[in-house]
Amino acid sequence: MGQSAGKLVKRGYEYMSKGGAGDASTSTSNDLQASGFKLAGTPFVLTRTSSLYFDEDGDLAHEFYQETYCKNSKSKFRLKRIKEGLRQQGEVKLKIPRLHRDFPVVMYEG
Repeated sequence: MGQSAGKLVKRGYEYMSKGGAGDASTSTSNDLQASGFKLAGTPFVLTRTSSLYFDEDGDLAHEFYQETYCKNSKSKFRLKRIKEGLRQQGEVKLKIPRLHRDFPVVMYEG
């Protein structure tokens, strides 16, 4: 998101530490504006970095293994993990937007 959580928390701390009476749903937006708390971006996360990799053939998986022949072993074949020639899938769009973990306001509906 390009912003540190410390800056957001410092701006929102004054709002969160205020105790107030009244209807929370109507006073929340007014209190946020009055405290000078502004978000530089959206609190939602729309993409994430994938943990999947492509190999040379274009197959997509978390890990790739290759069977290798071993002469001095009880089992003739062993699985060897492939680490070279892989490229990451990159950014993946999320189907449902998530809240960013550093979002400083507690959201609770009771």
